[in-house]
Amino acid sequence: MSQSPAQNSDAILAAAKASLQHQRAGGRRSSGPIGQRSAALHRAGQKRKAAKLFLTLAASALALILVMTLVKGALSLLGMMGGGVALVVALVAGVVMIGLRGKDALTIPTLDSLRASPPRELVGQTQLWLEAQRPALPAPALDLVGQIGNQLDALATQLDRVDGDAPALGQVRQLVGEHLPNLVNAYTAIPPALRGEAHAGQSPDQQLAESLGMISGEINSVTRQLAEGKLDALAVQNRFLGYKYGGETGEA
Repeated sequence: MSQSPAQNSDAILAAAKASLQHQRAGGRRSSGPIGQRSAALHRAGQKRKAAKLFLTLAASALALILVMTLVKGALSLLGMMGGGVALVVALVAGVVMIGLRGKDALTIPTLDSLRASPPRELVGQTQLWLEAQRPALPAPALDLVGQIGNQLDALATQLDRVDGDAPALGQVRQLVGEHLPNLVNAYTAIPPALRGEAHAGQSPDQQLAESLGMISGEINSVTRQLAEGKLDALAVQNRFLGYKYGGETGEA
């Protein structure tokens, strides 16, 4: 069940007020995971990065030890000391190389990969994608994105309890894997200089905040219906897709 316009307006005003307070407090909404599922993906990426670092350092150390062993008969004391320095340099170089390539440990999904993600993996992937879009979003939208991140965790908990062939999973994929990222993508496609200009009574910044508020309400509604077992009554509404920038998407 969608929120009423009055409820949407209240939600947007509350988000804007919270955003202002958050920015005055130093604003940390623009960094870090927005949900538990994406946080778990970040931790898994860090573990892969640490494993890659260990293997690189071990390979570097073994290679140098092998070289030093093969030529130790010809090395002087000074040469041995030089070899030790070379070992340290190689290890440091390995650390730097892994650090520079640290972002490769966690791949940010694309819009196409979101649409193809299994429903139970979709929440974490969508959270990762939203985190990557934050630099382009206005302050009120950042708070709404943080709110949606928490709501998606609650939705994921309910999805874990749903049968794999339930129609609800397809509807959730549509809401979380298509409508939400399409909305944000339509906004970020607008030149930054035009995002604050009013068009048909609202600026893209305002339209984005309003639409995110509607999607937030839909996620709450879907989560509640799943929790209550009302799978037959679950119907994701598409009225929030009528935002004027980026073109009309129509009914799904």
